[in-house]
This record gives sequence, structure tokens and C-alpha cells, in this order.
Amino acid sequence: MRIAITGGTGFIGSHLASHLAEQGHELVLIARGARAGGAAGPAATRVTADVVSGSGLAAAFAGCDAVVNLVAVIVERRGQTFDAVNRQGAANVARAAVEAGVAHLVQLSAIGADPDPRFGYLASKWLGEQAIRISGIPHTILQSSLVFGPGDGFFVKLARLIRRTPPFFPLPIAGDGRTLFQPIAAQDVARCIAIALERGPSSRVLAIGGPDHLSYEQIVDIIRRQVVSLPRMKVHVPVPAIRPVAALMAAVMRDPLVTPAQLDLLGHDNITVPGAVAAGFGFEPQRFADQAGYLRGRSR
Repeated sequence: MRIAITGGTGFIGSHLASHLAEQGHELVLIARGARAGGAAGPAATRVTADVVSGSGLAAAFAGCDAVVNLVAVIVERRGQTFDAVNRQGAANVARAAVEAGVAHLVQLSAIGADPDPRFGYLASKWLGEQAIRISGIPHTILQSSLVFGPGDGFFVKLARLIRRTPPFFPLPIAGDGRTLFQPIAAQDVARCIAIALERGPSSRVLAIGGPDHLSYEQIVDIIRRQVVSLPRMKVHVPVPAIRPVAALMAAVMRDPLVTPAQLDLLGHDNITVPGAVAAGFGFEPQRFADQAGYLRGRSR
């Protein structure tokens, strides 16, 4: 197939592009700028287009059998808001896919996507799903739990925070540490998307996650064992006490260690059934604890 990937040079996009290129598909990797990454070689064409404005999308999708939309933001800055990127961006992708005659759109959404306006990120992902449904484009929606792998935007930052905490300070745990997540490897997300593309449109929402339900505190413990040699004491910090600091980081830092939207994710569990990938896609996903060695490397 000829497949266009919005966000094709990003974290998940690079894994997906490599996987699809190995399967022999022809790829159109779409990004706002000339960022490096993604599959190389004659099977991949890089195209500049903008999901927020919709500029260039229909032309980029022309002649494509399928489109995968991976573009989303977890940190709002300037014009890159949740509404502009996660909702309107999805709507623009769907509209352009219809215009270009694309037969299948795969949207990567998030477990917990919900219209509750108190959770801006998750509400914007839900609205993006609705925009795709009403567009009429044949589609499949995958809702993922937290995605891990080199270059991820969550686990790498936790490792950085743990590494920077002085040895004589207890590690801070946001909230009670009991919120459950189901980390899934970027390579496994790519495999799920590839299988969805092979199957064709389903008009379904499929939740995907790794094989384990892990509490936030368990995740911190797994990462701590990778980045520091000795056990550390921990202290639980109420989320409301962290929120002003997170808001300040998001306002002044290009790559904040924590954002208000990430704190929102601690408000409810982010899980599906442990065997969702095995049952829905026919393979066993990787365990975060077994693959967390990439976090040993020094991060900025």
C-alpha cells in the first residue's frame, strides 16, 4: 500500500515508518518541518504539511490507500493547543483524507479519551475521535496507554527527574502513587497499527496496552532501578501542591519535566484488559520492566 503518516518523523512515527517499510509499503511521511527521523530510502517520501491549518494535507494524501494520524500534543504552547492539534488537527486530517479519496484512516488516540472538560488533553482526544466519525471517512481508532521507548515523552522525563534528585533527598511521588497504567512499547504500537491497516476499516475503537497493570509508584521503582544504584526513600506529594510548579514549567520551559496535563493523567486509571493486544492483534507485547534498559542512558 501507499500509506501517509502524519507525524511520520516523530517518536511513534519513526517506529511505524520503519516497520511498514520493512513490510514493503510505500510511505509518505508528513511533518511540519524538516525534522530528521523515520524510514529512509526510496520507499519513503517526506512532505511538509500542517494538520493545524490543514495546509498541504489533501495534496500529500493524493494517491494514498491509507492515512495514519499520529499528530498530538501533551504540552500546550503558543498555537499548538490541545484543541488546535488534537481536535482540529484530527478533523483536518479526516477532511483531507475524504477529499483525496483515501480508503482508510487509522487514528491513534488515548485510553481515557472522554468529553469531561476538566481533563483538557483527554477531552481533546475524544473530540478528535468524534471529528473522524462524523467525517464519513472509513476508519479505525486505536486508544493507547502510555507508550515507552527511546525518545518517549514520559518515562525518559521520569528517569531524568530521578537522576537529578540528590541522593540524600527522597524521591517525590505525585499523589498516592496508586493510579494504574499499562505501558506499551512503541514497536508494539507500530505492529498494532500495521495489523489494523492490513485488516482495513472497522469503524471500531480498540484499546491497546502492555501485558501489565503497573501503578505509578511501581513505574517509578522500575525506572529507579535502572538509573540509580542504591534504593531511595520516597515521599508522596499531593497533586495540588505540584500543579503550580507544573504550570510554571509548562509556561517557561521548552521541554518541562512535568505538565498539568500529565498530572491530570493521575486522576484516573489508564488501562484496558491485560490481554488486549494478544486477543485483538495476535501477539504478546513487551513488558516495560524487561525493556526499561534504554533509560540508563544520560538524558538532558
